[in-house]
Amino acid sequence: MTQSRTHAVAAPKLREFVAGVLRAMETPPDDAAFIATVLTEADLRGVDSHGATRLPGYVEMIANGLANPLPSIKIVSETAACAVLDGDLAFGMLVARQGMRMSMERSLEHGIGMTVSRNMTHTGLVGYYTMMAAAEGFIGIAMNNGPTIVPPFGGVTPLYATNPISVAFPAGDEEPIVLDMATSMVAAGKLRFAEKQGGKIPTTWGLDRDGQQTDDPTEVLQHGYLQWAGGYKGFGLATMIEVLTGVLAGGLYGLDSPALKHFGQDPLMQSGCYIAIDVAHFMPPDEFGSRIDRLIGMIRAAKPANGVERVYVSGEPEFETKRERIANGIPLIDTVYEELRVLGERFSVPFGLD
Repeated sequence: MTQSRTHAVAAPKLREFVAGVLRAMETPPDDAAFIATVLTEADLRGVDSHGATRLPGYVEMIANGLANPLPSIKIVSETAACAVLDGDLAFGMLVARQGMRMSMERSLEHGIGMTVSRNMTHTGLVGYYTMMAAAEGFIGIAMNNGPTIVPPFGGVTPLYATNPISVAFPAGDEEPIVLDMATSMVAAGKLRFAEKQGGKIPTTWGLDRDGQQTDDPTEVLQHGYLQWAGGYKGFGLATMIEVLTGVLAGGLYGLDSPALKHFGQDPLMQSGCYIAIDVAHFMPPDEFGSRIDRLIGMIRAAKPANGVERVYVSGEPEFETKRERIANGIPLIDTVYEELRVLGERFSVPFGLD
């Protein structure tokens, strides 16, 4: 993939700039700050496809009436351990945060809490919400559906989104174990980021309009489709996520979800599911943390395969990247840097990233 020249940007400066642009689009300050935090966290963890590169698209979503900067997120129904939210076209970050918080509160009494949500836009880094739970000692699970770009296994009609899922387990002295993955080979955002870099993609990621492997990200996004991770197993997992989100939340699912060809110009509708498990209902949290630490040690101690330098725990490379980028800055590619500069001029927000 082509590597563009990069600009090292301090995370606090990037976070404040993103929040400033969102505030200029009538997003309340606290909401803008949280959305900016989620985007910056993605960049810090090396998930550049879900970071500040998304901001121009978010601005266009608001301008085109596809995202509501002043939503009224409503509790549609609730019981002791469960709830359903309607996002009122809010940025998905706000709905996901509320959903996970509600699940955590419920799990304190019942051991587990689960909230599903509908009618929201992009949630950004799904792992953010599970790490939010893990930071407070809960096991967190989050997932969502969205625009159609992947067909059922063996088919050619796009039916599902990349249907990401994240699970985070709190540890003791170690950082949490964090799974954060699309059920397709990659998230669609990685193709859009490859477009901005002007590069090609691995041919294993997607197929063209004729069902043939291609290294052209635009062909996949506009005319083709992504491939499942693990073939039929990825499709099976994505089906589970489609049911626990769109179907169970009363939102859009399957062919009811519109495709997303142009980010910011086409609808981006998602439903989500947020689960929190209170470890204390099963064993003392300190004991659980120690057992997780021991498991992490076992993983790291595994003998590496030929050509492999070391064995990583899920989420560990992203934590290492975050430490490096906090110290040395977030490397924004030229295209993203220029897009942000233009947004700053458009909304009279001080750039301050150079």
